[in-house]
Amino acid sequence: MAAEEKGAAGQAMLRALGRIEIGDGKAHDRMVVFPAYGGSNGGQERLRYRTLQEAIAEGGVEVTERPSATVPELVLRNRSETMVLVVDGEEIVGGRQNRIVNASFLVAGGATVVLPVSCVEQGRWREVSPRFSAGEASFFSLRREKQAQVRESLSYSGRPTADQGAIWEAVARQEARMGSHSPSGAMHDIYRTRSSDLASYERAFPYVADATGLIVAMNGQVAGAELFDQPRTADVLWAKLVRSYALDAVEGEAAEPVTRDAAVRFLERTRDARYEVYPSLALGEDVRLAADGVIGAGLVYAGVLVHVSLFRTVGPVAGQGRMARASVRQRQRE
Repeated sequence: MAAEEKGAAGQAMLRALGRIEIGDGKAHDRMVVFPAYGGSNGGQERLRYRTLQEAIAEGGVEVTERPSATVPELVLRNRSETMVLVVDGEEIVGGRQNRIVNASFLVAGGATVVLPVSCVEQGRWREVSPRFSAGEASFFSLRREKQAQVRESLSYSGRPTADQGAIWEAVARQEARMGSHSPSGAMHDIYRTRSSDLASYERAFPYVADATGLIVAMNGQVAGAELFDQPRTADVLWAKLVRSYALDAVEGEAAEPVTRDAAVRFLERTRDARYEVYPSLALGEDVRLAADGVIGAGLVYAGVLVHVSLFRTVGPVAGQGRMARASVRQRQRE
Protein backbone atom coordinates (compact mmCIF):
# COMPACT_ATOMS: atom_id res chain seq x y z
CA MET A 1 0.00 0.00 0.00
CA ALA A 2 1.41 3.40 -0.99
CA ALA A 3 2.23 5.93 1.72
CA GLU A 4 -0.35 8.33 0.24
CA GLU A 5 -3.11 5.74 0.62
CA LYS A 6 -2.12 5.01 4.20
CA GLY A 7 -2.11 8.68 5.09
CA ALA A 8 -5.49 9.25 3.43
CA ALA A 9 -7.13 6.39 5.34
CA GLY A 10 -5.69 7.48 8.67
CA GLN A 11 -6.69 11.09 8.16
CA ALA A 12 -10.19 10.02 7.05
CA MET A 13 -10.62 8.30 10.41
CA LEU A 14 -9.41 11.31 12.41
CA ARG A 15 -11.63 13.70 10.43
CA ALA A 16 -14.65 11.47 10.96
CA LEU A 17 -14.02 11.27 14.69
CA GLY A 18 -13.72 15.05 14.78
CA ARG A 19 -17.22 15.40 13.29
CA ILE A 20 -18.94 13.29 15.94
CA GLU A 21 -21.34 15.04 18.30
CA ILE A 22 -22.40 13.50 21.59
CA GLY A 23 -25.90 13.62 22.99
CA ASP A 24 -27.08 13.49 26.57
CA GLY A 25 -26.50 10.25 28.39
CA LYS A 26 -29.02 7.95 30.00
CA ALA A 27 -28.14 5.96 33.12
CA HIS A 28 -29.27 2.54 34.28
CA ASP A 29 -27.77 0.59 37.15
CA ARG A 30 -23.97 0.73 36.62
CA MET A 31 -23.98 1.96 33.02
CA VAL A 32 -24.49 5.21 31.07
CA VAL A 33 -25.01 5.32 27.30
CA PHE A 34 -24.40 8.48 25.26
CA PRO A 35 -25.71 8.54 21.68
CA ALA A 36 -23.24 9.73 19.06
CA TYR A 37 -24.32 11.64 15.97
CA GLY A 38 -22.74 12.61 12.69
CA GLY A 39 -22.23 10.23 9.82
CA SER A 40 -18.57 9.63 9.10
CA ASN A 41 -19.10 9.85 5.34
CA GLY A 42 -18.57 13.61 5.41
CA GLY A 43 -21.46 14.34 3.07
CA GLN A 44 -20.66 11.58 0.59
CA GLU A 45 -23.36 9.26 -0.65
CA ARG A 46 -24.03 6.53 1.90
CA LEU A 47 -22.49 3.16 1.26
CA ARG A 48 -24.87 0.32 0.42
CA TYR A 49 -24.23 -2.79 2.46
CA ARG A 50 -25.91 -5.27 4.79
CA THR A 51 -24.67 -6.26 8.21
CA LEU A 52 -23.49 -9.83 8.68
CA GLN A 53 -26.46 -10.77 10.84
CA GLU A 54 -28.89 -9.44 8.22
CA ALA A 55 -27.07 -11.12 5.34
CA ILE A 56 -27.01 -14.50 7.10
CA ALA A 57 -30.70 -14.25 8.01
CA GLU A 58 -31.60 -13.32 4.44
CA GLY A 59 -29.55 -16.16 2.95
CA GLY A 60 -27.18 -13.87 1.08
CA VAL A 61 -24.13 -15.00 3.04
CA GLU A 62 -22.96 -18.31 4.36
CA VAL A 63 -20.13 -18.84 6.83
CA THR A 64 -18.61 -22.31 7.06
CA GLU A 65 -15.54 -24.15 8.28
CA ARG A 66 -12.68 -24.46 5.82
CA PRO A 67 -12.54 -27.82 3.94
CA SER A 68 -9.77 -28.80 6.36
CA ALA A 69 -11.14 -27.07 9.46
CA THR A 70 -8.82 -24.94 11.57
CA VAL A 71 -9.54 -22.87 14.67
CA PRO A 72 -8.40 -19.40 13.45
CA GLU A 73 -10.06 -19.30 10.01
CA LEU A 74 -13.54 -19.62 8.52
CA VAL A 75 -14.85 -19.14 4.98
CA LEU A 76 -17.39 -16.40 4.22
CA ARG A 77 -19.20 -16.56 0.87
CA ASN A 78 -21.18 -13.49 -0.13
CA ARG A 79 -23.69 -14.80 -2.65
CA SER A 80 -25.46 -11.46 -2.95
CA GLU A 81 -24.59 -8.45 -5.09
CA THR A 82 -24.44 -6.19 -2.02
CA MET A 83 -21.42 -5.57 0.21
CA VAL A 84 -21.56 -7.12 3.67
CA LEU A 85 -20.17 -5.51 6.83
CA VAL A 86 -18.62 -7.90 9.35
CA VAL A 87 -18.00 -6.08 12.64
CA ASP A 88 -14.99 -6.68 14.86
CA GLY A 89 -15.92 -8.91 17.79
CA GLU A 90 -19.13 -10.33 16.31
CA GLU A 91 -19.87 -13.87 17.41
CA ILE A 92 -20.80 -16.56 14.90
CA VAL A 93 -22.34 -19.71 16.28
CA GLY A 94 -22.17 -23.26 14.93
CA GLY A 95 -19.65 -25.28 12.96
CA ARG A 96 -17.13 -27.14 15.08
CA GLN A 97 -16.98 -24.35 17.69
CA ASN A 98 -18.27 -20.82 18.13
CA ARG A 99 -15.94 -18.01 16.99
CA ILE A 100 -15.58 -14.24 17.14
CA VAL A 101 -14.28 -12.08 14.29
CA ASN A 102 -10.84 -10.50 14.77
CA ALA A 103 -11.42 -7.23 12.86
CA SER A 104 -14.04 -5.39 10.85
CA PHE A 105 -14.33 -6.29 7.16
CA LEU A 106 -16.38 -5.07 4.22
CA VAL A 107 -16.87 -7.96 1.82
CA ALA A 108 -17.66 -7.24 -1.83
CA GLY A 109 -20.72 -8.67 -3.51
CA GLY A 110 -20.03 -12.11 -4.95
CA ALA A 111 -16.74 -12.45 -3.05
CA THR A 112 -15.41 -15.31 -0.95
CA VAL A 113 -12.96 -14.48 1.84
CA VAL A 114 -11.09 -16.39 4.52
CA LEU A 115 -12.22 -14.80 7.77
CA PRO A 116 -9.69 -14.49 10.65
CA VAL A 117 -11.44 -15.52 13.86
CA SER A 118 -10.84 -16.64 17.44
CA CYS A 119 -12.56 -19.47 19.29
CA VAL A 120 -14.90 -18.68 22.22
CA GLU A 121 -15.91 -22.28 22.95
CA GLN A 122 -12.84 -24.15 24.10
CA GLY A 123 -14.49 -27.47 24.98
CA ARG A 124 -16.05 -28.38 21.63
CA TRP A 125 -14.52 -29.56 18.35
CA ARG A 126 -17.39 -31.32 16.66
CA GLU A 127 -19.84 -30.08 14.09
CA VAL A 128 -23.29 -29.06 15.28
CA SER A 129 -24.27 -27.33 12.04
CA PRO A 130 -22.51 -26.94 8.68
CA ARG A 131 -23.31 -23.23 8.51
CA PHE A 132 -22.81 -20.60 11.16
CA SER A 133 -25.51 -18.25 12.42
CA ALA A 134 -25.15 -14.79 13.94
CA GLY A 135 -24.63 -14.65 17.71
CA GLU A 136 -23.83 -11.96 20.25
CA ALA A 137 -21.00 -9.43 20.28
CA SER A 138 -17.93 -10.20 22.38
CA PHE A 139 -18.23 -8.66 25.82
CA PHE A 140 -16.45 -5.34 26.30
CA SER A 141 -13.37 -6.51 28.22
CA LEU A 142 -12.73 -9.32 25.73
CA ARG A 143 -13.02 -6.97 22.75
CA ARG A 144 -10.59 -4.53 24.35
CA GLU A 145 -8.08 -7.28 25.16
CA LYS A 146 -8.39 -8.82 21.69
CA GLN A 147 -7.95 -5.49 19.96
CA ALA A 148 -4.56 -5.03 21.66
CA GLN A 149 -3.55 -8.56 20.62
CA VAL A 150 -4.55 -8.00 16.99
CA ARG A 151 -2.71 -4.66 16.98
CA GLU A 152 0.44 -6.48 18.09
CA SER A 153 0.00 -9.18 15.44
CA LEU A 154 -0.52 -6.63 12.67
CA SER A 155 2.64 -4.79 13.66
CA TYR A 156 4.67 -8.03 13.51
CA SER A 157 3.11 -9.96 10.65
CA GLY A 158 0.46 -7.82 8.96
CA ARG A 159 -2.15 -10.46 9.88
CA PRO A 160 -5.13 -9.80 12.21
CA THR A 161 -4.65 -12.72 14.58
CA ALA A 162 -5.27 -12.88 18.33
CA ASP A 163 -3.78 -14.81 21.25
CA GLN A 164 -6.09 -17.83 21.37
CA GLY A 165 -4.94 -18.95 24.81
CA ALA A 166 -5.60 -15.49 26.24
CA ILE A 167 -9.06 -15.44 24.61
CA TRP A 168 -9.99 -18.73 26.27
CA GLU A 169 -8.70 -17.46 29.62
CA ALA A 170 -10.80 -14.28 29.31
CA VAL A 171 -13.94 -16.29 28.54
CA ALA A 172 -13.24 -18.63 31.49
CA ARG A 173 -12.79 -15.66 33.85
CA GLN A 174 -16.06 -14.13 32.70
CA GLU A 175 -17.83 -17.48 33.03
CA ALA A 176 -16.70 -17.75 36.66
CA ARG A 177 -17.53 -14.12 37.38
CA MET A 178 -21.05 -14.46 35.95
CA GLY A 179 -21.79 -17.79 37.64
CA SER A 180 -22.24 -19.54 34.30
CA HIS A 181 -21.49 -23.24 33.86
CA SER A 182 -21.08 -24.20 30.22
CA PRO A 183 -20.08 -27.80 29.39
CA SER A 184 -18.06 -26.52 26.44
CA GLY A 185 -16.87 -23.23 27.95
CA ALA A 186 -18.97 -21.27 25.46
CA MET A 187 -19.18 -17.49 25.68
CA HIS A 188 -22.67 -17.78 24.21
CA ASP A 189 -23.82 -19.66 27.32
CA ILE A 190 -22.67 -16.79 29.55
CA TYR A 191 -25.11 -14.52 27.73
CA ARG A 192 -27.85 -17.11 28.19
CA THR A 193 -27.14 -17.39 31.92
CA ARG A 194 -27.47 -13.63 32.43
CA SER A 195 -30.19 -13.05 29.82
CA SER A 196 -32.65 -11.59 32.33
CA ASP A 197 -30.13 -9.05 33.63
CA LEU A 198 -29.04 -8.12 30.12
CA ALA A 199 -32.65 -7.67 29.01
CA SER A 200 -33.10 -4.96 31.65
CA TYR A 201 -30.18 -3.01 30.16
CA GLU A 202 -31.53 -3.52 26.67
CA ARG A 203 -34.91 -2.10 27.72
CA ALA A 204 -33.23 0.82 29.47
CA PHE A 205 -31.13 1.75 26.44
CA PRO A 206 -33.22 1.53 23.25
CA TYR A 207 -31.80 2.84 20.00
CA VAL A 208 -31.82 6.64 19.81
CA ALA A 209 -33.18 7.98 16.51
CA ASP A 210 -30.50 9.19 14.06
CA ALA A 211 -27.60 8.04 16.26
CA THR A 212 -24.59 6.67 14.37
CA GLY A 213 -23.11 5.01 17.43
CA LEU A 214 -22.78 5.01 21.18
CA ILE A 215 -20.27 5.90 23.86
CA VAL A 216 -20.58 3.77 26.98
CA ALA A 217 -19.52 4.45 30.55
CA MET A 218 -19.74 1.93 33.34
CA ASN A 219 -18.64 1.62 36.93
CA GLY A 220 -17.83 5.33 37.06
CA GLN A 221 -15.68 5.80 33.96
CA VAL A 222 -15.96 5.93 30.18
CA ALA A 223 -15.27 2.45 28.83
CA GLY A 224 -15.45 2.70 25.04
CA ALA A 225 -17.36 3.58 21.91
CA GLU A 226 -18.76 1.94 18.78
CA LEU A 227 -19.25 4.32 15.86
CA PHE A 228 -20.57 3.72 12.33
CA ASP A 229 -20.92 5.59 9.08
CA GLN A 230 -24.74 5.68 9.12
CA PRO A 231 -27.68 5.46 11.54
CA ARG A 232 -29.11 2.32 9.98
CA THR A 233 -26.06 0.25 10.93
CA ALA A 234 -26.08 1.57 14.49
CA ASP A 235 -29.78 0.73 14.76
CA VAL A 236 -29.27 -2.88 13.60
CA LEU A 237 -26.37 -3.53 16.00
CA TRP A 238 -27.37 -1.30 18.93
CA ALA A 239 -29.04 -3.89 21.18
CA LYS A 240 -26.24 -6.41 20.67
CA LEU A 241 -23.61 -3.80 21.60
CA VAL A 242 -25.55 -2.67 24.68
CA ARG A 243 -25.62 -6.28 25.90
CA SER A 244 -21.90 -6.64 25.26
CA TYR A 245 -21.10 -3.77 27.63
CA ALA A 246 -23.77 -4.79 30.13
CA LEU A 247 -22.18 -8.21 30.57
CA ASP A 248 -19.19 -6.44 32.13
CA ALA A 249 -21.22 -3.77 33.94
CA VAL A 250 -23.70 -6.06 35.68
CA GLU A 251 -21.22 -7.30 38.30
CA GLY A 252 -19.10 -4.16 38.41
CA GLU A 253 -18.59 -1.61 41.15
CA ALA A 254 -21.34 0.92 41.85
CA ALA A 255 -20.27 4.51 41.15
CA GLU A 256 -21.59 7.95 40.34
CA PRO A 257 -22.91 8.24 36.77
CA VAL A 258 -20.42 9.62 34.26
CA THR A 259 -21.21 13.05 32.80
CA ARG A 260 -21.46 14.01 29.13
CA ASP A 261 -18.33 16.15 29.56
CA ALA A 262 -16.34 13.00 30.35
CA ALA A 263 -17.63 11.34 27.17
CA VAL A 264 -16.66 14.43 25.15
CA ARG A 265 -13.16 14.43 26.64
CA PHE A 266 -12.77 10.73 25.83
CA LEU A 267 -13.54 11.35 22.16
CA GLU A 268 -11.38 14.49 22.05
CA ARG A 269 -8.34 12.40 22.97
CA THR A 270 -8.39 10.90 19.47
CA ARG A 271 -7.80 14.26 17.75
CA ASP A 272 -4.02 13.90 17.64
CA ALA A 273 -3.92 10.12 17.72
CA ARG A 274 -1.06 8.19 16.17
CA TYR A 275 -2.17 5.69 13.57
CA GLU A 276 -0.95 2.81 11.48
CA VAL A 277 -2.74 1.54 8.37
CA TYR A 278 -2.84 -1.99 6.97
CA PRO A 279 -4.57 -3.40 3.88
CA SER A 280 -7.83 -5.07 4.85
CA LEU A 281 -8.23 -8.72 3.85
CA ALA A 282 -11.43 -7.59 2.09
CA LEU A 283 -12.27 -4.03 0.93
CA GLY A 284 -10.67 -0.90 2.31
CA GLU A 285 -8.03 -0.28 4.95
CA ASP A 286 -7.64 -1.38 8.58
CA VAL A 287 -6.62 1.64 10.67
CA ARG A 288 -5.21 1.25 14.18
CA LEU A 289 -4.91 4.33 16.39
CA ALA A 290 -3.45 5.08 19.79
CA ALA A 291 -3.77 8.22 21.89
CA ASP A 292 -3.42 9.13 25.54
CA GLY A 293 -5.69 6.65 27.32
CA VAL A 294 -7.44 5.44 24.15
CA ILE A 295 -6.86 2.74 21.55
CA GLY A 296 -8.97 2.17 18.48
CA ALA A 297 -9.44 0.05 15.39
CA GLY A 298 -11.45 1.02 12.36
CA LEU A 299 -12.32 0.17 8.79
CA VAL A 300 -12.05 2.86 6.12
CA TYR A 301 -13.40 2.30 2.61
CA ALA A 302 -13.45 4.88 -0.20
CA GLY A 303 -12.61 7.61 2.30
CA VAL A 304 -15.49 6.63 4.62
CA LEU A 305 -14.98 5.47 8.19
CA VAL A 306 -17.38 2.53 8.12
CA HIS A 307 -16.80 1.38 11.71
CA VAL A 308 -14.48 2.14 14.60
CA SER A 309 -14.18 0.68 18.11
CA LEU A 310 -12.55 2.84 20.77
CA PHE A 311 -11.50 1.63 24.22
CA ARG A 312 -10.20 3.33 27.32
CA THR A 313 -6.76 2.08 28.31
CA VAL A 314 -4.80 2.08 31.55
CA GLY A 315 -1.01 2.09 31.21
CA PRO A 316 0.98 1.42 28.04
CA VAL A 317 -0.68 -0.26 25.08
CA ALA A 318 0.96 -3.33 23.57
CA GLY A 319 2.76 -2.26 20.42
CA GLN A 320 2.13 1.45 21.04
CA GLY A 321 5.82 2.34 20.92
CA ARG A 322 6.21 0.75 17.50
CA MET A 323 3.03 2.47 16.32
CA ALA A 324 4.33 5.84 17.46
CA ARG A 325 7.60 5.38 15.61
CA ALA A 326 5.81 4.13 12.49
CA SER A 327 3.45 7.07 12.59
CA VAL A 328 6.32 9.56 12.83
CA ARG A 329 7.88 7.95 9.75
CA GLN A 330 4.47 8.12 8.03
CA ARG A 331 4.09 11.83 8.73
CA GLN A 332 7.63 12.49 7.48
CA ARG A 333 6.76 10.78 4.17
CA GLU A 334 3.49 12.67 3.68
